[in-house]
Amino acid sequence: MEYLLIDAGGTSTKVFVYDGEKVVRQYKYEPASVDKVGPYKSVLRLSSIISSFNKKFNGIAISLAGIDSEVMAKEVKSQLYQLLSKYADKVIIEHDAHVVLMSNVNKGCITIAGTGSIVYGFDGSKRIIKGDRGWLVGDICSGFWLGREFLHELLKEFQGLSNDRSLIQFSNFKTEEDLVRFLYKNSCNPAKIAQYSVNLLNAAKRNSTKAVRILNSCMSEFSTLVQIVCKAVNSNVVYYFGGMYESPVYVSFFSRELEKKGIKSVKSKSVINGLLRLLEL
Repeated sequence: MEYLLIDAGGTSTKVFVYDGEKVVRQYKYEPASVDKVGPYKSVLRLSSIISSFNKKFNGIAISLAGIDSEVMAKEVKSQLYQLLSKYADKVIIEHDAHVVLMSNVNKGCITIAGTGSIVYGFDGSKRIIKGDRGWLVGDICSGFWLGREFLHELLKEFQGLSNDRSLIQFSNFKTEEDLVRFLYKNSCNPAKIAQYSVNLLNAAKRNSTKAVRILNSCMSEFSTLVQIVCKAVNSNVVYYFGGMYESPVYVSFFSRELEKKGIKSVKSKSVINGLLRLLEL
C-alpha cells in the first residue's frame, strides 16, 4: 500500500511516498506552481513526475500553489485528473494554502511565504485570500519581493542615487555592470530574484538601516492583511509556513508586527498532515 503526497510550490516540488504508516521515501523536483511556471508547464511537470514512478498508487494528493482563479483551477484540475487517473483511482488536488490550514485546524488563518506569499483564511464555508496575486504586482514580503527590493536599492547605490552605500557589501556584485548583466538575464525569473532575499535578511541581521526599513515596511502591510483575514474568520492566531520562515530574522519581524495587533503567530505543522487529511488517512 503506497500513497503519493505532493507539495507543488513556487520554489520546488516535494514528493513523499507514504506506506500507510509513515513516509518511506521523499524527492525534490523543479517548482510546479501554476503562477510561477504557468498552467501548461505545471500540468506537464506534475504528470511527468508522477509517471516517472511507473506504478499505480492507492491514492494521490496534491497541494498546488497558484490556483487562485476559479477558472484556472478548474482548467488545471481537469487536465490533471484526466492524466493522473491511470496512476491512482483516488486523486485529490487542493489549493496549497488550504492544505496548510488543514495541517493545523479546520478553520482559521494561515500565511505562506516562499518565492511568493499569501494570507489565507477559511471560516468553515467561505475562503478568503489576501496578498498573493503573483510576483508582478503582489506577493508582499515574499522571497521575490524582498529580493527585488534589495536589488533595486543596490542599483540606486551603484548609480549614485543614495549616499548610504551599505548594501553593496552584502551583495556579490562588484560593479554596476555585474548587476545589470544579472538583471537582464533573470528579470523574469522569480526564483533567481528571490535568492537575494537572503542578502537582505543578512543585512537586517547586521542592523542595516535600509534593510530594516524595507522589512518593517513590508511586514506592516503583510501583518495588516493577516489582521483583516483573522477578523474575517474570527481568530487571533495565524499559522505560518514556507521557506522564508526558516530565517529567524524574518520570523522575528513577522511575529513582532503581529503582536502589535494582538495576533499570535504559530509555526505550521508539516504539510504532510494536510495531504493525508485530503486522502482521509
